[in-house]
Amino acid sequence: MPSFELIPDEGLRVGFDRIEARLLRELVAEMKLLLEVDIPPTDPVLERLFPQASDDPEEAALYRELVGSELKAVKVEALRLVADRLGQRGPLETSIPEEEWDAWLSLLTDMRLAIGTRMQVTEAMMEAELDPEDPDTPAMSVLHWLGWVQGSMLAAIQQEDEDGHFE
Repeated sequence: MPSFELIPDEGLRVGFDRIEARLLRELVAEMKLLLEVDIPPTDPVLERLFPQASDDPEEAALYRELVGSELKAVKVEALRLVADRLGQRGPLETSIPEEEWDAWLSLLTDMRLAIGTRMQVTEAMMEAELDPEDPDTPAMSVLHWLGWVQGSMLAAIQQEDEDGHFE
């Protein structure tokens, strides 16, 4: 399992074994492809990643015109930061500086949203025990693992109190 430790003056020290790091690299590559290819904006995953700002079609279109490219640019930049930190192959031991924490957490959220939306995951599905015979079990396992990674990162980050001191 990944390891997370908040180190003063260094950031969040993370460790992923070879398989975990490879999985993250593949998920980042898939997210990058999702944001780069020309997918209709009505695709459920894109609708979830870039929700409408209003039920009024004119207001929604105006919002998309004003900030749509900026929102996409923020997601693409998060992908770039995480991909750079992940490197190309092998296990991963690195420190994530505080200024990159939001990018990591946002990308983990986006990956979870994309997988969950594509699979039409419900709360009941998330709570159910995984069936090894179910063809959706590998994807559900990844979804659960991403949630665990995100939760573990948050728990490690929250070791710092409001004054910037480590507990």
